Amino acid sequence: MIRKLIIFSVFLSYSQFTIADAIVNIEDMRREGDIGFFTSLSLAVSASRGNKIRDSLSAQIRFDKNTETYDSFLVLKKDERKTNTIKWSDATMIHGRFVLKNDTIYDLEMFAQRSENPFFRYLQRDVIGAGARITVNEHARLGLGVLTEDEEDMNNLRTKTERIASYFHDDFEVSENMDFNLTIYYQPSIDSTDDYKASLIGALDFKMNEKFKVTLQYNTFYDSEPPVTALKRDEGIATNFSYSF
Repeated sequence: MIRKLIIFSVFLSYSQFTIADAIVNIEDMRREGDIGFFTSLSLAVSASRGNKIRDSLSAQIRFDKNTETYDSFLVLKKDERKTNTIKWSDATMIHGRFVLKNDTIYDLEMFAQRSENPFFRYLQRDVIGAGARITVNEHARLGLGVLTEDEEDMNNLRTKTERIASYFHDDFEVSENMDFNLTIYYQPSIDSTDDYKASLIGALDFKMNEKFKVTLQYNTFYDSEPPVTALKRDEGIATNFSYSF
């Protein structure tokens, strides 16, 4: 079974936000309970001409392969922004995850990610980890594990940190055609309680019909010990229009 999903996104920004891009909502895009191969594509393009020339491009593609014994997916995302032909944002991300399923509420989960954000935070960030994905109920999941993080900042300084990898995700049915999903990530350093990363993603899904959906998303990310060139907190909002066929 092959399904394709095309998502068109409109990004909104506020002047007090450091970065107004919506981060990838890994949990909201999972295809748990579905067996087969799935592909999804999202694209956001905006441009303005006048006193200033602005161009923005955000593209994401995702591949899911689920069987009776495992779930897996790969996500690739690219964001680029220019003002007067001068690039001021250029971020990439690759995230892969593999879940071994069994008859208990505890599934083994392994993941790897590579990110680059040279204009705002770091030249590159590599993460690899593993842990347990715990079924709380039909709509809530809890993750607990460990990860190794390898970062290189704008000054070419590299740091390697072992962290606790924890997250919580839940879907709330607001009405028959409207859902709210919440995802919280918390990644403290194993060696220092003062060093931690945390993020929150909230999304409100409006189901217009079986194929068309509108999503309003808000995200905030906090790093207690960011690179010297970055702020501790980033926020973003987005409106996503999705159509499946």
